[in-house]
Amino acid sequence: MTEKKRRPLEGIRVLAMEQFIAGPSCSMMLADMGAEVIKVERPKVGDPRRHFPPFAENEKGEKIGGGFMCFNRSKKSLTLNTKSEEGFNILKELIKNSDVLIENFRPDTLGRMGLTYESLHELNPRLVYATLSGFGRMKGYEGPYSDWSAFDTVLQAMGGSMNLTGLKDGKPLVVEANIVDIGSSIIAALGIMFALYNREKTGEGCMVDGSMYEAMTTLCEESVMMYAFTGESPERGKEKVFAPIGAFKAKDGSVAFRIPTEDMWKRLCQAIEREDLIEHEKTSTGVKRAANMDFLGPILNEWFGQRTRAEAIKRCHECGVPVGPVQTAADIANCEHLEKRKAFAYIDDPVAGRKKLMGCPVKLSNVPDISPTPPPRLGEHNREVLQDVLGYSAEKVAELVEQGII
Repeated sequence: MTEKKRRPLEGIRVLAMEQFIAGPSCSMMLADMGAEVIKVERPKVGDPRRHFPPFAENEKGEKIGGGFMCFNRSKKSLTLNTKSEEGFNILKELIKNSDVLIENFRPDTLGRMGLTYESLHELNPRLVYATLSGFGRMKGYEGPYSDWSAFDTVLQAMGGSMNLTGLKDGKPLVVEANIVDIGSSIIAALGIMFALYNREKTGEGCMVDGSMYEAMTTLCEESVMMYAFTGESPERGKEKVFAPIGAFKAKDGSVAFRIPTEDMWKRLCQAIEREDLIEHEKTSTGVKRAANMDFLGPILNEWFGQRTRAEAIKRCHECGVPVGPVQTAADIANCEHLEKRKAFAYIDDPVAGRKKLMGCPVKLSNVPDISPTPPPRLGEHNREVLQDVLGYSAEKVAELVEQGII
């Protein structure tokens, strides 16, 4: 008899005191891998992301925000008034019965409630406490920005991304993807897994201190390396070492590539049938090509402009040059390759209907495909969590509802 495949985090309970994107994205990855994620929210309000457009609405007038659905599948929602004494005590009981606590509130929000790492460790020595903040929180590692709050755009600016994005003579541009939120959530999830693995050996949990600022500077680490080796900061539109790089317009859209080595340059020259450029005085090295894009750019623009994206990509691939199309969200949503990879999460939501969103990018050979459940309605799992996890009676839960605790 074949043993049923299980997910690696089955049996792990995660208490998620989270909002917006970074915290919810982190806990959702853990939920995808089988963890029971209990999302703790304020009664009547919940995660602010619940109220962000775009919305889907059913015939009853019920609404759900697409941004909330994006990062909260396969979770349970518990509404809890932690400002009340009883609500706070319930929270502490849940902490005692959890493996992981994730939070991404403003700096020292939990500390002001009396929930320092030391007190959490005393409540539950096996707890992994993961905090995801703009600039880090762990004692002994404080810096001048430690008390700052921050969003993705602020951290793109501070972490180096905006300085590298845009035209040479234009203003710094924001990347319209949540690169800091998602990048830091992945790093935090990795830190949680390190901590859980270490707990298997030591029996003790620990604090996982995730800094979104450091996540962004890590994503931009090559620019820091360039500064260390050259003494100069890379600037947008001023490539000095590698060229050509970027998007080139074809008949029906654009394709993009980067040529990092001379061997790759030789292959590109073969692809565009300009082998005379391999050793040309203006294009024989990456540094020369970067300095002479006013000469090289028009040559490449002419070649790509005479072909469709498919024709250009086919020819480049034949010569061993990695090239890909510049795609829209519609292109991605209808991508045959992603469909074959089972990269999408199909969510059957009672309000929004069936929606096709991006799924978990990690696949394990001995783990079944992910079957996500819809994001929870606010407080949907109040009774389930309190009765199953803490052993409350139905009467006690009804009393908590009446008192406004949940």
